[in-house]
Amino acid sequence: MNSRRSGQQAMWVEERALPERRGHDEPGDAPISASLRGQPMDRPGPHSVRGGSRDAAHLDAAISAPRVLLAHNATAVTCDALARLIEATGAELVDASSSDDARLAVEAEDFDACLVCLDLPPAPFAGVRLASELLERGCPVVLVTRSQRWLPADATALRALPWIPPDATEDALREALDTASGIQDSVVRRRTSLETSRVRLVRR
Repeated sequence: MNSRRSGQQAMWVEERALPERRGHDEPGDAPISASLRGQPMDRPGPHSVRGGSRDAAHLDAAISAPRVLLAHNATAVTCDALARLIEATGAELVDASSSDDARLAVEAEDFDACLVCLDLPPAPFAGVRLASELLERGCPVVLVTRSQRWLPADATALRALPWIPPDATEDALREALDTASGIQDSVVRRRTSLETSRVRLVRR
């Protein structure tokens, strides 16, 4: 009798628990947070667009992959195709939807290239200013625009930068990135040479 009563009690407890478990899958329950679903949460600031597996192979690939910052107007679709192209090349894309987001990103980490679209509001002044600041910081910069006519006439340094349209081909993108890297390398060497010369003058 005792064993039969214990079995009935166990079945009763299990039946009571089943609706509670099923209830989590029924409509009307509180939604699962975006972070628990593994989806990026909607929050301000720059964020990495490209995710990946946590296994060793993917981690090694992520470490060796170039990091590219794309600063553009997120309310427009202008750079959507370019963002997909950057990811398709195997680079890790960090998306910045404003000049402030881009500044935060470069303060936090180094980038192999910084793409600045001149559609950043207020256009084109915000993009021009951001590109100038990034160039001054020593970042390899590529302008995203369909024409250099949006640049101020006295923006000599920016006019020397590589630029691509938002619908650039993969070859054009790679060439622009290589050019930006080469320009920045020469700038770094020139600055290093000037600093060395100043040190020698001080010692004399």
